[in-house]
Amino acid sequence: MEFTQQLKQNQEHFTLALKKLRTGRAHPDMAVDIVVEAYGAHTPLSGLASTSVQDARTLLIEPWDKNIAKDIEKAIIAANRGLSASVSGSVIRVTIPHMTQENRIQAVKSLKETLEKARVSARIAREEEKKRIERAAKAGDLTEDDRMSEIKRLDEGTKQAVAALESAADEKEKELMQV
Repeated sequence: MEFTQQLKQNQEHFTLALKKLRTGRAHPDMAVDIVVEAYGAHTPLSGLASTSVQDARTLLIEPWDKNIAKDIEKAIIAANRGLSASVSGSVIRVTIPHMTQENRIQAVKSLKETLEKARVSARIAREEEKKRIERAAKAGDLTEDDRMSEIKRLDEGTKQAVAALESAADEKEKELMQV
């Protein structure tokens, strides 16, 4: 896989991880990856229902098959994300509780861990690309000047990618710590 594509994929993965962090406000992506046991198989919630935001602290999940509403409710509670769910007719209402200071600190800690994993992933992609460049230079496919400029391009791309990750993490941290 090409270096820039790996960095882009890493950024997208990090952005998705940020969306799943609970901030005290409802967001449709908070629950879509919860795995529900329905029809004898484990299926992500996104494959069984539509999710929307009813208000700032309530998600509305509407299963396509009304018979699995209880299974979805059980899965949301079992996911242990601090969300409470209740079946109301044919929909499930998911309430997002207020964030306590302790929850906020824990969420920021989780954010920092996720950020570090994304940084490491960017560095690994850089190292793999650098090895490819070094092999090409040894084989005579690149001149020394080309090798140096490619490595410089690699360093700049990595630096920009990490800066973008850190910027997104800083914004999320501000959002998390906002009372």
